[in-house]
Amino acid sequence: MGRRVLIPGDVREEMVGHALEEYPGEACGLLAGSRSEDGSFRVMADYRTRNSAASPLMYEVDPEDMYRVLMEVERRGMEVIGAYHSHPLGRAVPSRLDEERAHPGFLYVIISVPRVRIRAFLWEGRFVELPITGR
Repeated sequence: MGRRVLIPGDVREEMVGHALEEYPGEACGLLAGSRSEDGSFRVMADYRTRNSAASPLMYEVDPEDMYRVLMEVERRGMEVIGAYHSHPLGRAVPSRLDEERAHPGFLYVIISVPRVRIRAFLWEGRFVELPITGR
């Protein structure tokens, strides 16, 4: 079947809701879950964070929020496997800035708004799109 990203419907709805609430600014958050041996991801929870860049063109996860999420995820026995952010008035594809800031093996979910589209990418020296499935 190949690598994929499993995102439950309730998590998907929360991410889209956050993106729409922050519009026209960029929303951002962290994703917790697991990665399987075949390289697929299972997103179990999303955590809203503040965008300290306060911009419609870029995001920076607020450091206090990052710490809070890391502690919560660890307490729940999960790991941070990626991040999500929105592209207001843009397409759900990584920007040049997204490429410059990407980390190997990290999952990036991008949500275009206001016309909602969700896509997932993995950084492997370049972005590789992974199909998203639900439960």
